[in-house]
Amino acid sequence: MKKFLKLSLVLTILATFAVLFNSCKKEFDAPPAPGDPAIVANTTIAGLKAMHTTGGAYDIINDDIIISGIVTANDKSGNLYKQLYIQDSTGGLQIMLDAASLFGSYPVGRRLFILCKGLCLSDYNRTMELGVKANINGLPSMEGIPSGLIGKYVIGGSLNNPVVPLVVNLNDLTTNMQDKYIGALIQLENYRFTANMLNRTYSDTSAYKSTTNLDIQNCSSQSTIIRTSAYANFAGVPVAQGRGNLVAIYTVFNTTKQMIIRDTNDVQFTEPWVCGLPPGVLLQEDFESIGANNAPLVLAGWKNIGETGNVLFQNAVFGPVKCGKISAFNTSQSNVVSWLISPAVNLTGATAPKLTFMNAAGYANGNPTFKVLVSTNYAGGNNPSASTWTEIPATLATAPASGYSQFVSSGVLNLSPYIGQNVYIAFKYQGSDPTNNTTYEIDDVKVTAQ
Repeated sequence: MKKFLKLSLVLTILATFAVLFNSCKKEFDAPPAPGDPAIVANTTIAGLKAMHTTGGAYDIINDDIIISGIVTANDKSGNLYKQLYIQDSTGGLQIMLDAASLFGSYPVGRRLFILCKGLCLSDYNRTMELGVKANINGLPSMEGIPSGLIGKYVIGGSLNNPVVPLVVNLNDLTTNMQDKYIGALIQLENYRFTANMLNRTYSDTSAYKSTTNLDIQNCSSQSTIIRTSAYANFAGVPVAQGRGNLVAIYTVFNTTKQMIIRDTNDVQFTEPWVCGLPPGVLLQEDFESIGANNAPLVLAGWKNIGETGNVLFQNAVFGPVKCGKISAFNTSQSNVVSWLISPAVNLTGATAPKLTFMNAAGYANGNPTFKVLVSTNYAGGNNPSASTWTEIPATLATAPASGYSQFVSSGVLNLSPYIGQNVYIAFKYQGSDPTNNTTYEIDDVKVTAQ
């Protein structure tokens, strides 16, 4: 009986302690996220930028101007250095801060209040920036707000504010210093890296660490550049191979439009690289995506094969004209066989399919052959002669002894015998050097059907 009473007493004491412990236990919630301070912006970003009207001038702000904006880009990926971009409903602006790892204190989506009195507004080749004026080696210079003074001018507010890019087209963007989109987060739709960029990485991975410009283009052949620092943590990442939307900070350098991405998530190229074709067009190549003159011709989906002599079709760029060219000239090859072969063209269900292209010839020398061929059994390899090819007679330009002919039409080449099949279109050149090396050019290759 005594043992039972002692055990009951112990259990009672333990239960009492448990109740007391639970009644004293507190729930420790996470500290509340910072809110906006009791500061009111009295000027918009556009209103502030309107104060700077002379390119290269250093406009010291003497009035009690306060702006507010949401951080749209920071230095997290390394593509920006000691700078942020903020944006309100009227535009965007670069803020220069002499400190590293800004993304920790100023993440994308945080509202900032900038007390502008004492700061300087200037531009770097028309892209406006807010910082401090300094003298470097006796010359005026725009510099970042010193790290010890950042808190005096930059006041952090609430987090996780929506950051939505402004959907624009390239024609909306100008290089006027007061353009409302300069410094803003924008979105361009239906863009892709040009064909000659598809084997590149976003920036320079060599020891030279050079900032890199990469060409992008939409399906209407409007072009601009993505500019990426070699210090970005994605510098060595291969560029996106598809087509889609680009989110970027829009900047300018004099009259050049530049897109600055925050990281590769801004390159939403998830659709097929090849642009959708208009109704009735089964294949279209206008060569507008090619790169520098005389470089090997690179076209998405096409094969450029130097089967004998290792001579490839090349880019031909003469002023606004872009096309492909082939010649044995100056190759020192006694036998040159070169092919340019299209992607497969599906003629299933096609009515009256036809092929057209433009061509020119130059510097007549000897009698090389240039033919247009069609195959239904080419397998895509680098030995096209192993497949069966049928020549389609076409109208070809006559080369003058010096210089180039005008472009002439091939005429309408009938593809009806191939209805219901996949076909490949090939341009085959056979020549030699130094006796048979006339140059041929091609442009505007198109397969259509009713």
